[in-house]
Amino acid sequence: MRHAIFSVIAVTVILLTGQSSDAAKEVPAVSQRWSDNGPGGTPEFRRHVVPLLGKVGCNNRACHGSFQGQNGFRLSLFGHDSRMDFDELTKDEGEGPRVNTKAAGESLAMLKALGEEGHEGGVRFKDGGWQHRLFRSWIEGGAKFDAKKDSNLERLEVSPKEVRLNSDGTKQKTPLKTVAFFSDGTSEDVTALTVFSTNDESVAEVNENGEISVAGSGDTAIVAIYGGTVVTMQVIVPVESHGKPFPEFDAKSEIDRLVLAKLKKVGIQPSELCRDEVFLRRVCLDVIGTLPTADEARAFLMDESSDKRSQLIDSLLDRPEYGMYWATKFSDWTGNDNRFTPQPRAKTGWLWHDWLRDKLDRNIPYDELVGGFITATTREGRPVKEVIADYQSIAKHLEKGFDDGTYARRKTNDIFWLKAGNSNPETIGMQAAYAFLGVRLACARCHKHPFDRWTQDDFRGFMAFFSAVDRVVPKDVPKNVTKKKSRSGFAYREVVATPSKKYIKSLKRRPPKLLAGNDVPYEEGKDVRVALWEWMRAPDNPYFARAIANRLWGHYFGVGIVNPVDDFNAANPASNRQLLGWLAQDFIEHKFDLKHLHRTILNSRTYQSSWTPNDSNRLDERNFSHALLRRMPAEVVLDAVNQVTGGQDSYSSSNAPKGTRAINLAPSRLRGGGPEYVLGIFGRPLRTQKCDCERSSETGLAQAMYLLNDSDVNSKINSSKGRLAKLLKEISDDRKLIEELYLSTLSRLPSDEELASSLEFVQSTASRDAGMHDMLWTLLNLREFLFIH
Repeated sequence: MRHAIFSVIAVTVILLTGQSSDAAKEVPAVSQRWSDNGPGGTPEFRRHVVPLLGKVGCNNRACHGSFQGQNGFRLSLFGHDSRMDFDELTKDEGEGPRVNTKAAGESLAMLKALGEEGHEGGVRFKDGGWQHRLFRSWIEGGAKFDAKKDSNLERLEVSPKEVRLNSDGTKQKTPLKTVAFFSDGTSEDVTALTVFSTNDESVAEVNENGEISVAGSGDTAIVAIYGGTVVTMQVIVPVESHGKPFPEFDAKSEIDRLVLAKLKKVGIQPSELCRDEVFLRRVCLDVIGTLPTADEARAFLMDESSDKRSQLIDSLLDRPEYGMYWATKFSDWTGNDNRFTPQPRAKTGWLWHDWLRDKLDRNIPYDELVGGFITATTREGRPVKEVIADYQSIAKHLEKGFDDGTYARRKTNDIFWLKAGNSNPETIGMQAAYAFLGVRLACARCHKHPFDRWTQDDFRGFMAFFSAVDRVVPKDVPKNVTKKKSRSGFAYREVVATPSKKYIKSLKRRPPKLLAGNDVPYEEGKDVRVALWEWMRAPDNPYFARAIANRLWGHYFGVGIVNPVDDFNAANPASNRQLLGWLAQDFIEHKFDLKHLHRTILNSRTYQSSWTPNDSNRLDERNFSHALLRRMPAEVVLDAVNQVTGGQDSYSSSNAPKGTRAINLAPSRLRGGGPEYVLGIFGRPLRTQKCDCERSSETGLAQAMYLLNDSDVNSKINSSKGRLAKLLKEISDDRKLIEELYLSTLSRLPSDEELASSLEFVQSTASRDAGMHDMLWTLLNLREFLFIH
C-alpha cells in the first residue's frame, strides 16, 4: 500500500549557531606561552594551572572532580572553585601538602601525574612536556594564588568562527585558536589549555590541539571550554551537488527565506511541497491532536481554493480541541502532577488544566499567561469575600464532580505554588526556569554548570525569587471557612507574596538575582516576583520569547532549532540562529500572541514540505529540509483509535468527567481505572521530571502488540455499537465503504491498486462484516496510521 512502509532515519545531532558580531572581530595576535614550542614563563593559578587540570582530565566527574574525589584528593568539578582547588593542593595532610615548593620535583601531585607514583588515573604529564613544565614552574614560583589580585577571565574568543571544508578533505586538519581576555587588560593565546569537543562526530572531529578534520557532510558545532567559559564555532561540510543546480522555490515567508539560506550554505536541497492529503492529516494532528473526519477530508480534498490551507489553519486554531490539546502540553511543561496537587488531587489537577485551557482558548498574551504562574496569589488583589465565595463554589462542585469554570476564570494559578513540595523554593524555581526560559539549572545547584555560565551563586540568587512567598491560613478569614474541609478534602489555604520569617533574613542577606542580571533587593510589602516577570518578558530577554518559539517549532518539526528544546546552554547553540532570533522578535512585536506564532510557523512552506527525502537531505535532521516522521503522541493515538472505531474509554468519576478525551485528560496519574497502561506504553509523561525528555516518542513492541491484538482495540473494532457496525448498515457499496475507511484512518483515498486488492480481499472472506473488520484492523496497524508524516 502507498505510504504503508516508512523508514525513520535516526541521526542524533546537537544544534549550532553563529557568533555575535563582536565575536566575529579579528582577535589580536598574542603568543601562546604554554605549548610544545611556547616560551613558558611564570604561570598563574587561575589562568593556567586550573585550566591545565581540566585539560588533562583531573577535575572531571570520573576523577578528582567527583563529589567524593579520589583517594582523599578532591578538586572542584571542572575547576569551578579555584580557592577550593588551591587549598586541596597546598594544605598539609599530615604527610605534607601535595605540592612541595622547596623541592618541586618531589611534589606528590607531580609524581602521580608523571606516573612515578601509583596513580589510578595513569600518566597525565609527559616528562619534560609543556604540561609538566607549566605545573613545575608554578610550584617553583611558590605555588601562589591571590584571588583578589589574580586577573579574571572576561571573555573567550575562538577563531575562525566558521569554517567550510570539502567532504574529500578527510586528511586535512584545520587548526583553531582560542584567545582569552582578562580583567587586567591582557590577552593570551590559550589554545593548548582549551578543551575541545565536537557536537557531531559524523560531520567533524577535533583533537586535543584544536585541529578539525572532516568525517562526513553536514554541519555541526565545535565546543571550546577554557576557564569555565564555553564558546562554539561552526563547521560546514557541504553535501556534494554532483552538478545538480540548487532548486529554487518561492519563499512564502521570512521563515522560508532563512531556512533556504541555511540549506544553500550546507548544500542540502529541500523536498517538494507535500500533497493536500498529507498536509490535512499533519496539521490536524499537530494543532488539535485530532484526526480529520472522512467528511472533513473529502471537503478539503475537493476544495479548489488557493488559500484553503491557510483557511484550515485558522479554523483549527479556533476549535475547542486546540485549547484541550495545548492545555495538556502546558500541563506537562509546568508540572501539573496530581500526586502533589492539593486534595482532592486529581480534581485539583483539573483546576490547573482548565485554567490553562481558558487562557489558551481566549488567546491571552503568552507573557500574561506566564505571569499568571510566576506572580500568582490567591487573592489577586480582590476583596476577601469574593475569594471566599469562589472557594466555596469550587469546593461544592468538587464534592460531587468537577468545577464549573470558577477557578479557570481566575487571573493567576495559585495551585502552581500549592503543590506539595513547592514550599521548597528550589523545586518551583527550577520548574519555572525549565518551563518558561528553556534553561536547566539543576547542575548549578551543586557546582558551576559545566557547559554554561551558571554558578551556584546564580542558582541561589534566582531561587531567592521563589522564597518570597508563603502558604498560609489567613487570620482575616472566618474559622468556619479555614477549619472546615469540604467532603472532597479541598481545604482553604492562601498563597501570599510575603515570605515566611525564616526566609526574610536570608533574602536581605542574599537578595534575589536575575539570571545574568542584577540583584533585586527585597523590600517588605513588595512582591519581588513582579520584577522577575518583568525581566522575563522584556524585549531584550535572551530566553523567554526564544524558549516558547523553540518549543512550538520542536513540536511541529520533531526537532527544535535548539535541541533538546528545553536545554538552552552555551555548548548547545541553535542550528539556525537567525531563524530563532526572527521568530522570537516577531512574537514580541505581535505582543506575545501565541496563535500568531502557531499561524506563522504553520503557513510556512518549510512546515508544509514533504516527508519524502531526496539524495541530498536524506540524513538531514537539523536544517528542516523535509518533514520528519513523528509517531503520534500517546493521547493522540488513543483518541485516534476511538475516533475511527467509535470507541470510548471509561474513567472513574474521580479522574475525569464522562466523555473526556485523552487529549484533554488533566491527571498525570489515573486512580481506580482508565487507560493508564495504553497511555504509558505510548510515552505519556508522569510529570515528575523537569525535562521534556520524560515524554517518549519512541516505538516499541508493547505498542505494536496493543494495536495488533489487544482486546481493547479488537472489541472497539468489532463492537455492535461501534462506528464500523453503523457504516456496514449505511453503506452497501464495498468500494465506497473501503474509501470511507481510508479517509477515516489515513485521510486519503486508496490508490487504484489498493482499492482493487482491498475489494478482492473482502470478497474472499467468509462474510462482508468479517472482511471489513479485517480491513479496519489492517489500516490501524499501518505505520502510516501511527505516524505524523
